[in-house]
Amino acid sequence: MSCEKIAISARNLTKTYRLFNHPGDRIKQFFSLGLKRYYREFTALDDVSFDIGKGETVGIIGRNGSGKSTLLQLICGILKPTAGTIQVNGRVSALLELGAGFHPEFTGRENVYFQGAVMGLSRQEIDARFDDIAAFADIGEFMDQPVRTYSSGMFVRLAFAIATHVEPDILVIDEALAVGDMRFQKKSFDHLSRMLKHSGLTLILVSHELRQIQRMCRRAIYLDQGRCKLDADASVACQAYYETSFAPTAATLPDKAMPSTHVFVTQTDEAELISVALLDQDGRETHAIHPGDPLWISIRFRLNQPMKRLELVVGTQSSDLTYLSSASTAERGTWLDLDAGEHQIDYILPRFPLAPGPYFVRLNLRDENFRLFFVGEALHAFHVKPKSGDANKPARLLDLETHWRIDGKSWPEQHRSDP
Repeated sequence: MSCEKIAISARNLTKTYRLFNHPGDRIKQFFSLGLKRYYREFTALDDVSFDIGKGETVGIIGRNGSGKSTLLQLICGILKPTAGTIQVNGRVSALLELGAGFHPEFTGRENVYFQGAVMGLSRQEIDARFDDIAAFADIGEFMDQPVRTYSSGMFVRLAFAIATHVEPDILVIDEALAVGDMRFQKKSFDHLSRMLKHSGLTLILVSHELRQIQRMCRRAIYLDQGRCKLDADASVACQAYYETSFAPTAATLPDKAMPSTHVFVTQTDEAELISVALLDQDGRETHAIHPGDPLWISIRFRLNQPMKRLELVVGTQSSDLTYLSSASTAERGTWLDLDAGEHQIDYILPRFPLAPGPYFVRLNLRDENFRLFFVGEALHAFHVKPKSGDANKPARLLDLETHWRIDGKSWPEQHRSDP
């Protein structure tokens, strides 16, 4: 890409912060003349390189703490890099954290002129734009009130109106529009679409709403722990982030030794849990399935005495321990009589139609008097992992196959399970 066509160029961009455990350590560090360190370093951004062309729409995605906001502040010139370089060609307008750059004691009107001056506009240029800014913000008489009296919605209305009416070359938005109401969000994105279509604007958008990134941006940069994990087409990068977000981690997978740190068990000395396992369709132990796959849970336990008319209740729970499925052996109208010793039960659902995420297994044991003598919550963690294209699906708990009819006709004509 030729230099004339580049809006933003970053090379080996690194930003490291000094973290002090106590305010007094800053003074100690100053007087130590560098001979002793009273701080620890935290690298928010680590050796990131990319080029963004003029007129490109680029999303920045990643978990909280991955370096997204730090990168935006470097692009806007709010921060200076610890190492590496960043070159920005053109006027940058930014919508970062709520109220950033506003003077709380200034009125909305005064802040419009203040922000315009910071952007390099003359008073005459701001005068020419003021009526459009005021009309778009639509905050009425509050335009002449101190912004410290504004609600969060009024803040974002005025900030967006200013940011988009100063005719920027590069517009940077960091989750700010999530604060506005639905009507204002529609108005804002309609305005953004017109700007992108007619002005050649370069847009940098940070959002946790992956479907929004895919619709607004052609490209996405996926940051993970301060490093660029993937720079690709928006749909490809969003799917990679989505799959990683729902991937099982060491913290959520169960320990082979029972019980794990998540387990809540109330029991008597009549029964003892030995193991809980998730099995695949071939009977092999696994930790994850796809939406709609069969769910096969195998539980081994020991009875320390014979049990007559025993009832077993097995089910699944969400990450907040909400009961999702549950079944009892008593539903069949017959009772279990089990001898003392080890036993294995298999709980099988032909189809587990839950969306990607973490889930748990639960187990209750009741005796013939309907007395609970074993209660186990969150006994075993497992994951439902995403399939290709899941990043473009809306938020949901159930993952159900759907059929659409539009104006009486099937849509699309050839049904696809992943639209």
